Amino acid sequence: MKTVEDAISFIHGRPKGGRKESMARMYVLLESLGNPQNQLPPAIHVTGTNGKGSVATMTSNILRVAGYKTGLFVSPYIISFCERIQVNNELISEVNLLTTTKAVAEVLKYVDKQLAPDIPTEFEVLTAIMFTYFAQQKLDAVVIEVGIGGQLDSTNVMPNTKVAVITSVGLDHQSLLGNSIVEIARQKAGIIHDDMAVVVGDLPEEARQVIANRAGGTLIQGQLNVFEQGLPGTYQIQNTATAVAAVKAFDMNIKAVDIQQGLNDSHIAARFELIRPSVMIDGAHNAQGLKKLYESLNRPEYQTKTMTLIIGSLMDKNVVLAFDEILKNKRFTIVLVPFTGPNGRHSLDIEAVAKKYGVQVADNWREAYHQSEADMTIFTGSLYFVSEVREEI
Repeated sequence: MKTVEDAISFIHGRPKGGRKESMARMYVLLESLGNPQNQLPPAIHVTGTNGKGSVATMTSNILRVAGYKTGLFVSPYIISFCERIQVNNELISEVNLLTTTKAVAEVLKYVDKQLAPDIPTEFEVLTAIMFTYFAQQKLDAVVIEVGIGGQLDSTNVMPNTKVAVITSVGLDHQSLLGNSIVEIARQKAGIIHDDMAVVVGDLPEEARQVIANRAGGTLIQGQLNVFEQGLPGTYQIQNTATAVAAVKAFDMNIKAVDIQQGLNDSHIAARFELIRPSVMIDGAHNAQGLKKLYESLNRPEYQTKTMTLIIGSLMDKNVVLAFDEILKNKRFTIVLVPFTGPNGRHSLDIEAVAKKYGVQVADNWREAYHQSEADMTIFTGSLYFVSEVREEI
């Protein structure tokens, strides 16, 4: 392992995971590394079906402006793999990523033998790399985004978590988390432990009940429109309120001026991002996210414009559940394009979906883009898909 490309290939080469029954692999790996998670400062732990990346980004920026040296862990990346691990908005350097990955890889030689054939997965290894790096940085705070769910997520091992944040609960990753809002809420509520504040976004009532029971009845919800949002899109109004509530729960003495500056400093690619005057990308990868995107595009400032949504979505997502509502609005056209995700994950069966919903298809996103005659073209679906579009356009 001599280059950062080697390091990233090593991480991607790990088993991809799936449903798991315990945290045993993660604890064995971390113990072999000297339990770096126990050396971290107080944490804000963020989960949710949608919004967790935005909330984590805003939260870390506010803490940074307030004087906290802050580590941020998010996924997936849009431009550079190094986006996933940051300190005060500075991406982990390629040298540090390589060095830390090599150190974890050395430990894995023994851990893999001990645990074979059930060896640590790609995300567990990346999480261990992040914990190891952050433990060396003398941080004042960390903001950690969950990978999937919460209860059995590899990030759910931090003894110093001060605030648990659940941004939203909707149907996604059902094969891993459960087939109902209640089951999914129960998994996400797993990040709640004793003696921590619990901040929530706008949740379905059945999810709120599950989370309140886990939290002992006390939930904190942010107030809308108290601060000016830094990230565009009406769905960021709720995320902004949630981020503000999270930092206030972390430190009630953070000044309003620092909160606003942190929000203003927040930028995140592929979230209602205008990359050309008439071209937008947004990672609305499930039905809940697509509905929120549609609501943002149906605001007065856009209501004279025709819209083409070019959607590249993975098969295991449920974006089609939002189609009926969108297609009632004659300003909107939906075009489905094939997309192969990481590890060979397949896209929607676009021909079958197109036949059922009466939407268009194209052989690829470039063809759909050149054929679009709408006032605005919006690429959406998988973050991996819009990342590809963003890089090329």
